[in-house]
Amino acid sequence: MSTVDRVQHEVMETLLRGDLAPGAWLRQDELAQRLGVSKIPVREALQRLAALGLLRFETNRGARVPRLTVADAEENYALRRAIEPRLLERAIDRATIVDHAEADQALSDPDPSSAATNWRFHRALYRAAAWERGLAMVEILHVAVAPYVVLYTADLGGAVDSDHEHHALLDACRRRDTTAALELLDQHLAHAARAAIAFLDGRAPSTSSSGGAGNDT
Repeated sequence: MSTVDRVQHEVMETLLRGDLAPGAWLRQDELAQRLGVSKIPVREALQRLAALGLLRFETNRGARVPRLTVADAEENYALRRAIEPRLLERAIDRATIVDHAEADQALSDPDPSSAATNWRFHRALYRAAAWERGLAMVEILHVAVAPYVVLYTADLGGAVDSDHEHHALLDACRRRDTTAALELLDQHLAHAARAAIAFLDGRAPSTSSSGGAGNDT
């Protein structure tokens, strides 16, 4: 892994953990000092992340975390709903007990509704698809959607529903029930998207504990 790759990975992990709030600035000097590298690879890594839509560059000011918008939420969830079912469908019959155990371990995390834990869970279910490019694309989407996960699970009360849906999805995967798993995944993503978009658009979000809300933010 090159220095630029390492910096990019570290910043993506920081974004996934939610350590930087929407609108927060990334200071190149501070980041270079913390990682023990020069500013040159830091700037290149930040430019890469901006090209992926994970950061925004402003002239003479630097890079910042994008603010939450309806347009970004719609795009991120639309792309997830287009790509993730393909990965799950391909992976479900190839998944091993180790993959399922890793997904189960993510659900046992002290903070199972966090964006980082959410990504660990979904990655475990998709990895057996053996589509490295597809998995890398989905990782980028999970980083992009991380603040919307926090919005949905913490601020809009979707954490309990999300956890229930994750358990149901894992159960369907263990049973190799592709039809049920794909339906659960789609509902999972759709409900989280609707709740976040409704809130950002100024409408009342529709989370419900009757199996509707998806955690998969």
